[in-house]
Amino acid sequence: MTQLLPVALRGLLPENVRLAIVKVCVFLNAISQKVMDLESLSELQLDVVQCLVSFELLFPPSFFNIMTHLLVHPVEEIRILGPVFLHNMFPFERFMGVLKKYVHNRARPEGSISKGYGTEEVIEFCVDFLPDLKPIGVPESRYEGRLTGKGTLGRKATVCRDKISFNQAHYTVLYNSSLVAPYIEKHKNVLREINPGQPESLITRQHMNTFGSWLQRHLISDPTVVEQLYLLARLPSSNICTFQGYEINGNTFYTIDQDKKSTNQNSGVRFDAKDENGQTTTYYGYIEEIWELEYGPTFKVPLFRCKWVKLSGVQVDDKYGMTTVDLNNLAYMDEPFVLANEVAQVFYVKDMSSKPRKRNQQKNTSTEEPKRHIVLSGKRNIVGVDDKTDMSEDYNKFKEIPPFTVKIDPSILLNDEDSPWLRCRRKSQH
Repeated sequence: MTQLLPVALRGLLPENVRLAIVKVCVFLNAISQKVMDLESLSELQLDVVQCLVSFELLFPPSFFNIMTHLLVHPVEEIRILGPVFLHNMFPFERFMGVLKKYVHNRARPEGSISKGYGTEEVIEFCVDFLPDLKPIGVPESRYEGRLTGKGTLGRKATVCRDKISFNQAHYTVLYNSSLVAPYIEKHKNVLREINPGQPESLITRQHMNTFGSWLQRHLISDPTVVEQLYLLARLPSSNICTFQGYEINGNTFYTIDQDKKSTNQNSGVRFDAKDENGQTTTYYGYIEEIWELEYGPTFKVPLFRCKWVKLSGVQVDDKYGMTTVDLNNLAYMDEPFVLANEVAQVFYVKDMSSKPRKRNQQKNTSTEEPKRHIVLSGKRNIVGVDDKTDMSEDYNKFKEIPPFTVKIDPSILLNDEDSPWLRCRRKSQH
């Protein structure tokens, strides 16, 4: 909720009110982390005190109670006891909910809980010694055994007649293969010798169009290449499988057409690309099609065909740190494909502050949509799936986008407030 509330408040409240509320949300997000920086605790304490002072100038005295005052104490508790998740009451409250379900005799609730809990413990102990039985308790993850990817919705086998798209998909697979990497620069050098004096952009374009066929001629008769490289050198089967839904890396992805039929949004993707200098550029887009190329009976590669937002359409709000995109400003049509296991899932939330203003009061603007969307990172939970832990190498494969940050003192905008709320004693009546 503390991540969605600042998004919902954009364009709804005055700037001074919104800034103070968002600052409190930043504080609640910061103290909820599993890893805390001790040096930042003093700054967090000052921030929350400043926010409460701002609230006293914005809201009437009836707004404040003991719950509002308790925001002052979590930082000191973190200094003494450690991160909040180690000493909060939510796990105990959830467990009390489990124990209450054992109560069948309201006259003897403690006896019902004791008997029900003991019965479940005995059953779980016996299940360990009985073959072909699944233990009760925590359900098995839906991604168990298939982090590598599996199509789940709308499978359709078709013959690809779009040669350009087929070559683009094949080149994406080759470009991202470590076995093919040594041959990429070799092919570019061949093109430079054939086309001396040509600009590098032309060489790159010709390389993308002809690399697949050149690699096939270069390696097809070489008996020393490994089997996987040999299969990659051959063109994949023209019979491709397309899907409307695909599960990979602990995430569920949909195409944009399937998203329109669903109540959930699963088509947003983020791709981090590194250039030759090692600098990372982040691209945002949405999935248009899901392909699965077959290079052999047991060698299949899933790809997402996406529409990418132009880099000029990606902006970071200086005041709140939110990343916003213009989904109508699309580009990079010549490189639509990306490997399915190389993208992270994101969600696009409408930025109501970018909605066109009413020029004519009589005009119906219900159909006018905001121009921009706010980007929020998707969550993936792979702990326990295929023996993964939070210490696994690929646990943090995709870095999350920071939801928002506020570096402005919320009291600065209150200096010009015309009539702030002030506490005063009620005059005695005679």
